[in-house]
Amino acid sequence: MASLLGLLKADLLKTRHTPFLLIHLLAPLAGAGVFLAYYSYSPWSAADKALAFMQSIGCAFPTLIGLVCSMSVEQEANAGQFQGMLAIPANKITAFTSKLLLLLLFGLGAVLFAYVLFGLGFGGILQQDRLGIPFYITGAVILFGSNVFLYLLHLTVSLRFGRGASIGAGIVGSLIAALMLTGLGDAAWAYIPFAWGVRLISVWTIHASGTTLSSALPELNTGVTVCTLATVISVLLSCLWFRRWEGRSTDN
Repeated sequence: MASLLGLLKADLLKTRHTPFLLIHLLAPLAGAGVFLAYYSYSPWSAADKALAFMQSIGCAFPTLIGLVCSMSVEQEANAGQFQGMLAIPANKITAFTSKLLLLLLFGLGAVLFAYVLFGLGFGGILQQDRLGIPFYITGAVILFGSNVFLYLLHLTVSLRFGRGASIGAGIVGSLIAALMLTGLGDAAWAYIPFAWGVRLISVWTIHASGTTLSSALPELNTGVTVCTLATVISVLLSCLWFRRWEGRSTDN
């Protein structure tokens, strides 16, 4: 535990002079600000406004995950071709866990910041919110939890294939997430990782607005089960893979 905390602190210090911190701060600020400005004159209902905002953040999340994961990994590559992760006294899996935890902590903080900031502005400034801050906090936890798999995926892709592959996969993932909000995703979303976040946050918003979900419960249960199992399995597989990983070529 002591070595993990030490590595986590070291990884945090490495981000001080990079855009990593700014992205997690400015992206939520920009997202909440743009939507609040538009909602100040939009004729939509309050429930539709909250749903659109939360879905939009969910659709953008895969791209942001791909960006920050690639940024974190490229920092290690530029600092000595991953020797900071591969040649440290601590166990290699501990180094991988530290990098993953840093990404997850900042990701959770960014989503909480975006949703709570929107909730405060929507209710305190625009006087339109009827759901309350606990609704947004719960929604942030749901969105983040359903995207942990993507952090594992993009961190592994960044380590193995490089920045371009991770960012490209993130952009494609955001497009798929948006597509899964249409009727095309009704039967398939439970098995598509990029769709878990936007679909689950949509269900949460609809439920909180007072709409019954009895007809959607079987599909919802399937999605939650697949998401949970896939996340647990991906943690084990990614750790086993990194344990045998020895770096990648300099041309990636």
